[in-house]
Amino acid sequence: MKLAAEVIMGNQIPARLLELPYGDFVGVKSPMFSFMRLDNADPVLGVEMNSTGETAIIDEDFPSALMKALESAEQNIPIDGGNVLISVGGEELKRQVLPLAIKLKNLGFTIFATEDTAKYLKENGIFAVKLYKVHEYGKEPNIMGCLQNGAIDLVINIPTPILGDEKFRMILEDEYKIRRMAVDYNIPVLINLQLAKAVIDAIRKVRKRPLKIKSLNEFHSELKEIYW
Repeated sequence: MKLAAEVIMGNQIPARLLELPYGDFVGVKSPMFSFMRLDNADPVLGVEMNSTGETAIIDEDFPSALMKALESAEQNIPIDGGNVLISVGGEELKRQVLPLAIKLKNLGFTIFATEDTAKYLKENGIFAVKLYKVHEYGKEPNIMGCLQNGAIDLVINIPTPILGDEKFRMILEDEYKIRRMAVDYNIPVLINLQLAKAVIDAIRKVRKRPLKIKSLNEFHSELKEIYW
């Protein structure tokens, strides 16, 4: 901010600052959303910035910074294990999510999925507890009931590409209800394959080296120069 103010006032950035090395840390920002105040809002990614706030974290490596950023945004990732609901539609997304399911299994998580996904995982050596779909409410065990009673600790829901037929309209509606109920019950939801992979890798890393607190002043003390 000091540099920006000086440039606005007509000064120039000192040449020596442009030659300074970057600090040995990683920064991660995480958006925060007031879903409890946004009735019927769908927690999906878009091109516009619709968050009601954000957190910013720095740490010594990406996995630690990511986990702290999510935690500070009140996303309680189950580091020590738990139940994970994997909800994806279409063969291509099932193929892409398989490596994540394998990693979760190796980390000791119990996987829950609807019939087609559970069948696909089983064919590839991954057992998943089969749940009935949202629109099959009344049949047990059902996704909605498991979300409501706290049986699910993490949701991986990759939105299905929009197609025109009735079958996919129902899938899209079910996926929305899963995401919405998850945020209503404060269950972390991952809707992006890259983020899901990063979180799973971070869980493995944090288990080996638990998170520790390091103040901003400690990071500053490691820099060659502090300009402000």
